[in-house]
Amino acid sequence: MSHVAPDSIILFDFDGVVADSLDVFFNEFTAVCADMGFDRLNSRETFLRLFETNLLAGLVKAGFPVWKLKKLVRAFAPRIAEANARVPPFDGMPGILNRLAARFPLYFITSNTSAAILAFTEHHAIDGFRDVLGADKEPSKVKKIRQVRAAHPGAAAYYVGDTKGDMIEAREAGATAVAAAWGWHPVEKLREGAPDVLLREPADLLAFFGLAADAP
Repeated sequence: MSHVAPDSIILFDFDGVVADSLDVFFNEFTAVCADMGFDRLNSRETFLRLFETNLLAGLVKAGFPVWKLKKLVRAFAPRIAEANARVPPFDGMPGILNRLAARFPLYFITSNTSAAILAFTEHHAIDGFRDVLGADKEPSKVKKIRQVRAAHPGAAAYYVGDTKGDMIEAREAGATAVAAAWGWHPVEKLREGAPDVLLREPADLLAFFGLAADAP
């Protein structure tokens, strides 16, 4: 039986949780960085290390100039929007999201761009969610989680993410950190972020939030 309160809110990361996008995101993001003169993301391991904190904070820590961050987000937006047309959702995820959104207020909070997520959700018939808060609106997931929590005073918040950084930011923002083990960081790395809950596959979301797996 689920212990999630009926008035809870669910906040979803996008890449690595909803979309199976690691290859596309890595290729497009590193290409934009290289175009801007930053070529240090020369391996997948280096790239994934950025997500041990907030993506943009990790990028600055790796040496990317702070003053170029807004330009980076603007340059990345059209490339990832086009690339997302080639990205599939994880198995069953559109239906899972639609069922959850019919039961709970559901938001996307992501380091991707808002337009890219909206195009993806339209293409895959994902609806019923309240809003998308991408990096174009605010780079900090902590601030975005707190913003949504403020709109639902008293409600428990659950943030579903797939990286160590997601777990850290969720807990800092006062949300229950739900680790998606099917995403970008392996379980061992996710556990370094001290998640409150670890789910092994997308279908586990239904049971955790109290929805029967075989319901229509």
